[in-house]
Amino acid sequence: MVLQDIRYRMTAENDHGFSISNQFVHNLGFQSYFDSITKVYLDDNSFNTKIDFRIKKNYAIVFNSALTSRLLNGFDYSVNDSGRQILTLNSSFLTPLIWTFSFGLGVTWKDFGSLTLGLTGGKLTYIRETKIFEIRQVTEFWGVPSGKDHVFEYGLSLQFLANMDFCKRLHWDCDLLLFKNYHDPIDLTLKNLIGIRINKFLKTSIQTRVFYEEKVSKNVQLENLISLGFYVHL
Repeated sequence: MVLQDIRYRMTAENDHGFSISNQFVHNLGFQSYFDSITKVYLDDNSFNTKIDFRIKKNYAIVFNSALTSRLLNGFDYSVNDSGRQILTLNSSFLTPLIWTFSFGLGVTWKDFGSLTLGLTGGKLTYIRETKIFEIRQVTEFWGVPSGKDHVFEYGLSLQFLANMDFCKRLHWDCDLLLFKNYHDPIDLTLKNLIGIRINKFLKTSIQTRVFYEEKVSKNVQLENLISLGFYVHL
């Protein structure tokens, strides 16, 4: 298995309490079974934008935007009655694209993280490859009904972000996003990363991902990934 993890963060602020920050996170992994297939094991990409206008020392009016999509095609693998391997498309670039945005209040703790309550906001789910309804023989995909390429929901959101170092060798990065449609149960997305720097060029990490959206699956999806690899900090 080969895994790459790229993270980019930019922050700009002025003396009047206005700040804007962007964060891009890219995770891509391949898994090879030498006697059969090579498949994309992990394809997770997100671009987050946060605009703050500080009203008190740690409190601000906040606009949050979070875009997520995969880059490569994803497949389900199965074997038919004749023993032939069958690949069925389950996702692709912008299929789906999920955009969650909100406007509300936030609190920031220096050198730790932030908590934002979106008092008003929305969630857009877009399907670029509408042929996926026919491929998977479904009438709904990620909450989007057949015959349409998107669905838009109004609701409330809560986001917790943490980015903290411990003892110069341990790093914690957490992104928890909750979205509540006015009619549906809460959607939950959690990405938690603990990185341990062994030496200047070697690092191990433990990634935990938790996902729940009733329209996709009634079960909570949980994934843990432990990796060891070369590390370069710029």
